[in-house]
Amino acid sequence: MAMDSSSSNSLKSPMLPSTSLETNKWWIIIINKVIDVEEAKNQILFSLPMIVVTSCFYFINLVSVMFAGHLGKFELAASNLGNSWAEVTGLSLMVCI
Repeated sequence: MAMDSSSSNSLKSPMLPSTSLETNKWWIIIINKVIDVEEAKNQILFSLPMIVVTSCFYFINLVSVMFAGHLGKFELAASNLGNSWAEVTGLSLMVCI
């Protein structure tokens, strides 16, 4: 006794969703409703130069501290004090003025 396509469709439960890959991406639908993905992408691309410049300023201090750490403990301490002093007095005062 062969089953045709109409009888096989009637055996499926209407409450259970299909488990194919296209219908199992419910989280993409929720993210698209909560977050405007296109607007978020545009904002990230717009702020990318600022992110790169800020990272480069951070890496300048990081590289100097890493280099001083290879020289010795006293050099590392002096480098950290120098970076802290320059950060607090130099840059902060220039930003306020």
